[in-house]
Amino acid sequence: MSTIILKSDPGIKRDGTKFEGNAYVDGQWVRWQRGLPRKIGGFRSTTKYLPEKSTGLTNINKGDFVYMHSGSATELNQFTIDSSYNSSIITSRTPVATVATGSVTLTGGASGTVTMITVNGVDIMSAPVSYVTSLSATATAVAANISAYTSVPEYTATALGAVITITSVATGSIYNDYVVAATTTTITTTTVDMSGGSEALIEDSDNKWMFDYQYDSSTTANSILAHCAPNNSYATNDTVGQIFYGDAFGEDPLKDIRLPSGANVAGGIVSLHPYLFYYGGDGIVGWSVAGDFTDMSGSGSGIARPWGTKIIKGMPLRAGSGNAPAGLFWAYDAVIRATFTGGATVFQFDVIATGTSIISPDSVVDYDGIYFWVGVDRFMMFNGVVREVPNVMNLNYFFEGINQNQRQKVFGFKVPRFGEIWWCYPRGDATECTHAVIYNVRETTWYDTELPNAGRTSATYSNLFVAPVSAGLDAVNNDYHVWIHEKGVNQIYENTIQPIYSFFETADLSSPAQGNSNWHEISIIEPDFVQSSDMTVQVIGRSNARAPEVYGNVYAFPDTAQATYQQIVTLKEQRRELRLRFESNAIDGDYQMGQIIAHIEVGDGTVTG
Repeated sequence: MSTIILKSDPGIKRDGTKFEGNAYVDGQWVRWQRGLPRKIGGFRSTTKYLPEKSTGLTNINKGDFVYMHSGSATELNQFTIDSSYNSSIITSRTPVATVATGSVTLTGGASGTVTMITVNGVDIMSAPVSYVTSLSATATAVAANISAYTSVPEYTATALGAVITITSVATGSIYNDYVVAATTTTITTTTVDMSGGSEALIEDSDNKWMFDYQYDSSTTANSILAHCAPNNSYATNDTVGQIFYGDAFGEDPLKDIRLPSGANVAGGIVSLHPYLFYYGGDGIVGWSVAGDFTDMSGSGSGIARPWGTKIIKGMPLRAGSGNAPAGLFWAYDAVIRATFTGGATVFQFDVIATGTSIISPDSVVDYDGIYFWVGVDRFMMFNGVVREVPNVMNLNYFFEGINQNQRQKVFGFKVPRFGEIWWCYPRGDATECTHAVIYNVRETTWYDTELPNAGRTSATYSNLFVAPVSAGLDAVNNDYHVWIHEKGVNQIYENTIQPIYSFFETADLSSPAQGNSNWHEISIIEPDFVQSSDMTVQVIGRSNARAPEVYGNVYAFPDTAQATYQQIVTLKEQRRELRLRFESNAIDGDYQMGQIIAHIEVGDGTVTG
């Protein structure tokens, strides 16, 4: 009899055959640390639900609260999660159509006339209004005149004391910044230009959201920036897109940001402080006035076309003194860099890679300043240069298994605690993300898992929780769960606790490849786990690489041996190609594998059939 240490190479090898290679060959909800398998952490739902399927999720923390925003087909919602994982009520921050208002205040004069009031150079009165009785009475008469007069565009007015408030009849931000002017005789006035107008969210079943934040250098204000476009099923869309903004910690509906004529924001946005960049179809990139992300056409703003096809993702890039801020932009077939120059050009653009690709905008993950993303046929990274991330473990498994018609729904997030980058994707015929492929930067290996609860639709990483927060696909009464991951070892849904099924399967332990054609008999296993709750082990194998799999009996072993016979697992199984599967599927179940010893001897069979 001989003893061997049961250890395969880290990761799950899906490509090629099970007989080829020394890595683990199967697993579910398992990761690798120090080259050894351990169960992935648990997850729990918050106490509130989203009214629609989330297609974009973001978070920012303040004190002990995480402020979450979730975008969907017809809504933008906000809620908070506290340190006990309880969530607040859902508050709608969905952009709504609002009218722009301006004002004229009569400040003095006891005679004369208000000859004319114009908005953006358009007369909005039918005739002069003479002073009557008092300034407030005169203001009332002027307001009545404006409301009765039909101009193009049209305005109404009301008076409160001597203040005449002018309101656009049509909604929208196009009226913002229209100049209000008053021509008078004897009467004196002050004016306030039009502002406050905003567009409503354009509802679309394919709406996909993108978020960023920008802080005010002179105050403690933080603003959320939101982009929405129908990119969820049609990522090449290049005709529609909207940008909104609001207080990152507020509850009011977000307001829209108006773009200059000819601009396009079908792709998305990125904050390169103190600028807000937007990008979209035909390779268009534009930026705001420095320090005022709501002004896209004032002095210091700009627009450029550094590439010919749609740009679908932008991220901030570290730059040196004199070149900051800088950004990285992904087109479908190129990666482009923007750097600050100042002067008339403000920013310059250079192409740093061509012949590249990107599968979806949400596939880009920033891991310690290095960008990882999924191309249409390989995995990529940028660490100063663009290069491929080698993957000999599950490259074919991923690209041949993904639903190509839904690939724009791929989204990624990081789990720095374990050195991981997750890419969630729709597998097979699924139309939403049901599986994840995982690259472990620290272990330089790959593995995968099926996602729980039917899948996930979006996710964001929270530094406060030290964990990802994800939006679920499992609707209850048309409401969708929000899940916090890496918490405990169970699935916790409200007051219901359920186990999480986890397993891993070793590489073959047999020796035909070394010229030994004998069968092997495994008689004893000495488990070595940091373990909670019972686990099981099962022998799996076959007589040759093309023979059917034979599954042995399932043997349980407890986390703490209460008797001598429980310290080992006694079994008697023979296979010519032999593997072991370890499983955990109990409440509070958890494990980290150590150095397992298996007792193996030559078996009875010597033939391959």
